[in-house]
This record gives sequence, C-alpha cells and structure tokens, in this order.
Amino acid sequence: MGNLQSCWKAQENHNNNTSSGGGETNERSVDNRTRWFKSKSKNARSTWNGKVQLPKPWKAEPPFGPLTETELKRMREEFWDTRVEGRQEMWQALKAAAETNDETLRNEIVKAAGLTPANERGTLESCYDELGNYYEVPVYCLRDPDNLVRLEEEEDNQDKSSN
Repeated sequence: MGNLQSCWKAQENHNNNTSSGGGETNERSVDNRTRWFKSKSKNARSTWNGKVQLPKPWKAEPPFGPLTETELKRMREEFWDTRVEGRQEMWQALKAAAETNDETLRNEIVKAAGLTPANERGTLESCYDELGNYYEVPVYCLRDPDNLVRLEEEEDNQDKSSN
C-alpha cells in the first residue's frame, strides 16, 4: 500500500472515530476523503516539474523473472485489460503515455488528461487525475526490466531445448 493510501486509511479511521454517528459518518468520510485527495493532488502538482520520468531501472525477480518479451507483453495486456476503478479515459491516457517512446508525446498526453504524478520523481507509477482519483501502474508496464530475455534469445533457448 502506498504512503498516500495508508494516509487515506488513517484519515478515514480518524473521521470515523471522531464523527457523531448516524448517517453522517459515510457522507462526512467521503467529503473529507475527497478534500484530502484534492489537497494532496495540488501539493503533488506544485512539486512536479511537468516532465514525466521513467521509473528507475529494475530486474524481474522470482516468481516472474527473468521475463521473456512474450511474458512481459502478456502481463501488460492483462493489467491494462483489467482496470475497472477510476475513470476509463484516464487508464487509456496512462496506457498511451506508458507505451510511447517519445518523451514529448508522453508529457503532452499526461498534461492533456489532467494527470499529476503523485511521487517526487514524476513517474507514472502513481498519479492522480483532476478529480482526485488515484491510479497505480506497475513498473513492468512503464519500463522493460534490465534482464529481459529478447525474442531472439527466447528462440535460441527453445531450439536448444528441442534438440
């Protein structure tokens, strides 16, 4: 769970413990949560320089790694196809930004969608939309692992195992 999500849980618990009870608890909790997310989104926006950065290099480790290009493609497709929370158009923008190699295009997609990275580095691993909805994208959707097995290596390994 990210720092902002754990803070949200703490905020929600605080609201539930201090509310007067009755039907107001849920309404008050939702209102406070929305205000809290919007304030965090504004704070993130004030520290973000407007340029989306790639996540730090990483290596696929067990149970996944090393991954082949085929496995990585399947994992990415599965992730993007199963997004149901938040707004669909934001997931489409995140996917488009994650899949482009053009840094300028990536920045323009993120700005046009109204997304703001929620981390100091400015990566798309966690971000907010203008309504305060939170989105998390795994690093494997944003950057290839350093130990990725390329297709030609994958084919060589299959040829050796069939002999």
